Amino acid sequence: MYRRILTALVLVVAGCWAGVPHATADNPVCSQTWCSFLAPSRNLSCEIDYQRGSGIADGTYCQTNSPPQSVHMSSDGSIRPCTGDSCLGNPGVGTATLAYGQTAGIGPFNCRSETSGVTCTVSSGRGFTISTEGITSVG
Repeated sequence: MYRRILTALVLVVAGCWAGVPHATADNPVCSQTWCSFLAPSRNLSCEIDYQRGSGIADGTYCQTNSPPQSVHMSSDGSIRPCTGDSCLGNPGVGTATLAYGQTAGIGPFNCRSETSGVTCTVSSGRGFTISTEGITSVG
């Protein structure tokens, strides 16, 4: 009797679990063609564009409001830093926060949020780290 109840319970649990859709990646701030996020400090924001079309080049853009600085990275990992208020844009209204320790990415681009800043790289490992300390090359 108990064996039948246990078997039935196992089948019900297994059947329910099998019907639950599972996420393939923990990438809460990305669609198929772009990512946009704020670091938890809200002083740092990034956008990744990949195969968006409409003349938008593939690349990653990040900025800090204080100090005012930004950096663009192309798909080959080359970077163009900029300093000063003229380098800044505005993140979109409702931009998601990428928690410290999480990574967001599409195509060859990946960015990791850490308490020390955000590091973005392409598949080759080249890229940058941006923080209140400045912008440094990676790889």
